[in-house]
Amino acid sequence: MATRAAAHSAIVVVGAGPAGLAVAHGLARRGLDYRVLERGRVGEAWHHHYDRLSLHTLKQVSALPGLPMPADYPRFPGRAQFLAYLEQYARHCALRIDEGVELHHAGDDGRRWQLATSRGDIQASVLVMATGIWSAPVRPHIPGEAAFGGPIVHSRDYRNPQPFHGRRVLVVGAGSSGSEIAVDLAGHGVAVALAVRSGVAYVPEPRSATLVRLAPWLLRRLPRPLAERLLRRRDFRHLGLPLPPGSPLGHVPVVGYELPAAVAAGSVAVHPGLERLEHGRAWFADGRSAACDAVILATGYRPALDPVAHALALDDRGRPLLDRDGRSITNPRLVCVGYSYPTTEGWLQAIGRVAGRAAAGIAALPRDVVAGRR
Repeated sequence: MATRAAAHSAIVVVGAGPAGLAVAHGLARRGLDYRVLERGRVGEAWHHHYDRLSLHTLKQVSALPGLPMPADYPRFPGRAQFLAYLEQYARHCALRIDEGVELHHAGDDGRRWQLATSRGDIQASVLVMATGIWSAPVRPHIPGEAAFGGPIVHSRDYRNPQPFHGRRVLVVGAGSSGSEIAVDLAGHGVAVALAVRSGVAYVPEPRSATLVRLAPWLLRRLPRPLAERLLRRRDFRHLGLPLPPGSPLGHVPVVGYELPAAVAAGSVAVHPGLERLEHGRAWFADGRSAACDAVILATGYRPALDPVAHALALDDRGRPLLDRDGRSITNPRLVCVGYSYPTTEGWLQAIGRVAGRAAAGIAALPRDVVAGRR
């Protein structure tokens, strides 16, 4: 891999996670001039995820374009295995990646992007943002937290149960991270509770790669009312885990029934939304309280788009408004990949298709635009 960024490239991709690597592969296949800038290492976020993390999608549908996952990997590869796969992918595809280069700000003069980076200024005709969400955790303020007295950490900083032994832990949020962390803690004998504000949809682990590919394809093509009737979610409201409001097509589900099983077994307590904290105690939306020594906020992330936020139109969740090829609706030379999570298939399952479409959209731009001549 290269170690220094070029002064100018036709296309600069920011981020060498799965999305950035898949886009780079698509650009290389089309013979387009590109560089990838990565502030850390290939797959940087995967170096820091919690130890227990594994893919929620089968390895057969989670591989990036052009390289299957190793045959000896389990059906659902773990964090370290997937990280090794990303590193192997970058080498196998001979992707041009500049590691240790952070983008601070990007400005557009109408022909080229002027990129201010940790290694100096770089110019690009087309800018692809594939920075993901990991570096932008959502950390809400909780009334009373100053008086709480115990640690309050975001799930991004959770690694394993060891620091929490002997403590009563409250996990706030029941998405994939919150559910997995609660199960991890309970499985290691930690007294754990989960605060659930708006509900959560759980789906079984996938068994067939063929069905996993076919079902999302079919749901994308069916009339919405029919797709909603077909997409049924199991309801665990009797365990305090109600389904979220709205259409099931809008729910980002949690894969696997480990958390509902842990609740049913009595190893994880469930409460409604957290309202406030006081010293050694948490109060919930139903007026009840529980003793608590530590809080883990599994409250999600926002798109890490600060260097280009001024140049984007964003929705109310901070996600960029894009055309079908991932190009900003305000600037076709600004492409964003990997910031929307699909609800009927895994993110990794979708990323190859989305990245390929983005590369094709860039290739479809006029050549003098890609070359920076207009």
